[in-house]
Amino acid sequence: MTHALLLLQQLSYAHTLCEFQRLRERCGRASPSSSELAGICRRVKECERRWARCREGLAAADMAALRVSRALDLQMLLESADARLSSWSDASSMDRMPASHLFEWVSHDCEKLELAQLEDAMSPAEAAIYVQSLDRLQG
Repeated sequence: MTHALLLLQQLSYAHTLCEFQRLRERCGRASPSSSELAGICRRVKECERRWARCREGLAAADMAALRVSRALDLQMLLESADARLSSWSDASSMDRMPASHLFEWVSHDCEKLELAQLEDAMSPAEAAIYVQSLDRLQG
């Protein structure tokens, strides 16, 4: 289970890095070299390949537990968003936003999207466990 969670975190980071570079390039900022872009693409593909191989070996019950665990991890990350993003405005122009701020905004958006996808994929039983776990964490 820990290995699968780690793979999901690595995959999430690789996708975030890809989106960050795409936005930087769109804003007319220094774009990564072709070898850097190739490295990012290789990283995403390798993470996807490793995750697919891991997923094949997981039983349905393990996948259910993994969805709940990953959703809880993402929920905790999103709860830290105020601290991570408090002094920055997403209304600022992306071409003037420091790269570190842009990366945090991209990461935050990717986390919200992944959490929504996980919540949508949960069975009613998984959703109940997830809500109970959230209540325990927050209470």
